[in-house]
Amino acid sequence: MPIDAYSLCPCGTGKKIKFCCPDLLGELQRIERMLEGEQNLACLSQIERLQQQHPDRACLMAIKATLLRALGQWEKVQANAATFVERHPHNPTALAESAIATAAGAPTEDGHGVELGTEPSFVRGGRAAQDILQRALAACGHSVPSRVYEAIGVVARVLLADGQWLAGRALLQLQTAIHREDEYPVEVLVELNRSAEVPLLLKDDPGMATCPDDAPWKDRFVEAIAPLGAGNWQAAAEKLTALAEDVPDSPTIWRNLATVRGWLADERGCIEALGRFAATEVPLEEAVEAEALAMLLTASPLGDPLDILAATWTINDVELLQAALTLESRAVEVSLDPSSLGDGDHPPPRAAYLILDHPVVKKAEDLTPETATRLLAQALLYGRQTDREARLEVLGVTREDLQWLRVLLKEIAGDALDPDLVEEEVIERTSASRQLLAPNWRLPGDVTAKQVDELAAAHARDAFLNRWPQLKLGIFDGRSAREVAGDESCRVRLLAAVLVLQSWNEATPVEFDFNLLRSHLGLPILEPIDPSQVTVEDLPLVRLSRVAAEKASDEALCAGYGRAEVFTATAAAREFARALLERPSLAGSPAQLRAYRTMAMMERDPDKALQYVEQGRQAAESAGRSCASWDLLELTVRFARREVGQLRRLVGHIQDRHLEEPGVAEALTSFLVRVGVIRPDGTPAPLPPQDEAPAAAAAETGETARKLWTPDSQGPGGEKRIWTPD
Repeated sequence: MPIDAYSLCPCGTGKKIKFCCPDLLGELQRIERMLEGEQNLACLSQIERLQQQHPDRACLMAIKATLLRALGQWEKVQANAATFVERHPHNPTALAESAIATAAGAPTEDGHGVELGTEPSFVRGGRAAQDILQRALAACGHSVPSRVYEAIGVVARVLLADGQWLAGRALLQLQTAIHREDEYPVEVLVELNRSAEVPLLLKDDPGMATCPDDAPWKDRFVEAIAPLGAGNWQAAAEKLTALAEDVPDSPTIWRNLATVRGWLADERGCIEALGRFAATEVPLEEAVEAEALAMLLTASPLGDPLDILAATWTINDVELLQAALTLESRAVEVSLDPSSLGDGDHPPPRAAYLILDHPVVKKAEDLTPETATRLLAQALLYGRQTDREARLEVLGVTREDLQWLRVLLKEIAGDALDPDLVEEEVIERTSASRQLLAPNWRLPGDVTAKQVDELAAAHARDAFLNRWPQLKLGIFDGRSAREVAGDESCRVRLLAAVLVLQSWNEATPVEFDFNLLRSHLGLPILEPIDPSQVTVEDLPLVRLSRVAAEKASDEALCAGYGRAEVFTATAAAREFARALLERPSLAGSPAQLRAYRTMAMMERDPDKALQYVEQGRQAAESAGRSCASWDLLELTVRFARREVGQLRRLVGHIQDRHLEEPGVAEALTSFLVRVGVIRPDGTPAPLPPQDEAPAAAAAETGETARKLWTPDSQGPGGEKRIWTPD
């Protein structure tokens, strides 16, 4: 709709042009026509000419901000935002633009933000941007201008990219409350909730704890949380902080203050409030969960940082070294195109290798936890370049393994490799405790899923019961869990550390009963939860797996399973799914159909997985539903069983019966590309002979040679690589 005198002025004050900038009406109409014609550069020039006559007009600065962002001129975006706020410090649109510019951070060397879709990549500006955004929300009054709403989404993205889950989630939820028809924040929230990499403690939404009715400070409490309704979290945090100073022993105040500070990306303040909450008179389990959440908000939750290195050696004789590595059973050449690791400025390596701690056993029957081969690092061999000597780059090695690796390379390469390191660089930092979860095995090709499960279970038991209790941890001032196990002052923190370990293990397929570790350390175990004594919908996510699902009512069972499914609470989803399948009253229900899928996808034994698939298919057909999704799920199981004949049959069935159903063609194509039956461009690739597994697509190395290769594909000689990421 063309703008007129009664249209809202672009300045963001909420006034109509007639009462704000009537002298610029004609120019604003001209600018609108230029924008509609996508004459962005000409429009920008026109605005800059107008600014010479009207340097303080907010409407011109607001339109200019939009144009500069559209043109990717991020240095000018920041300069314009700074001027906008300086001249209109209480204008919500000015503050919103400042928040966006602050979130975008410093531009790259070429003066532009690095493209990420239509936005620049962001450089850790989330916390500062959140502070400015709070000022914008406080200035909004009763309605939120579109520019402020946009800023909420941008800052949320920055915070999530920066690992600030609590604040990012809170902003997305604020967006959904302001504009319920906007699907984007909902989609991002769903994706975040489903991520197995985000611990359950960081996914929970505790809400505001209610004030006791008899508290003499209740009126101050109600006044303190009142600004939350308008998204003015900073004002609420300030009032709660003042109240906490006067009432320092109230768990309600500290719990709410921790929540609000988390929304504000004030991690230090949130951690402090969580610690103060845990020190009040609250149930042990609540104190432990608060302490564990505080740990997860730090860069090193358990105080055991572990450097992952890239190490470089000079090669004295390239041909001799390459020949030695080719003949060495502890250095396996990677079956990929090394040119994928180079670009115009950096020539690719001549070869790439996996460095192993010892040769892979030839037969799976000889596989034990002691004989399993561990992947130490990836090695890239570069020939001589114009400005660099020939070199061997080793990526992904820990500092502890580096010492052993030096000896190994000397043994393999001899004089072909200079023994002195040229360069050592930290490329990643992880947790020594978390590293225990990643055995990084390379196993023989005939290993079965059952053997892998048994090996993983043995590894977990040894890691959690024997090795982790001996690990020196910063959270205990350099002492180990075993050393502090009898110290009552460390009891809550030790229980929290175990809960952090359990949260990390939730993202792996390995099942381990952490009550064994608690008992091993003389700590109280976590008992099963009677569903008749709690409201399953309100139970913290980390407790869901302890619910005695078989005792739950149909309603509570479906609710618990739904929450576990939405938030990828793996252990809980498994327990609720099992109970659902045994509940006759829920036969054929949507929840039970999803439970069959959950069990099929979690089941490591292909035979049992096929049974769940078939039961799910029959239940779907009995309920009058399509079985296409079950046919697609069966494809993955048949592929794991190396049954090419069955794969051909299923593909033909899906093409004949289900291809026109929504999403089926896309899902089938994705599967066929992944297993190498067709190429990414859609052209057919030759199928392997009957009863041989299709070759999996080769794993890619990433964007550059400095990124670690994740070896999850079939390797030379038929070995399988079992790789668990951090």
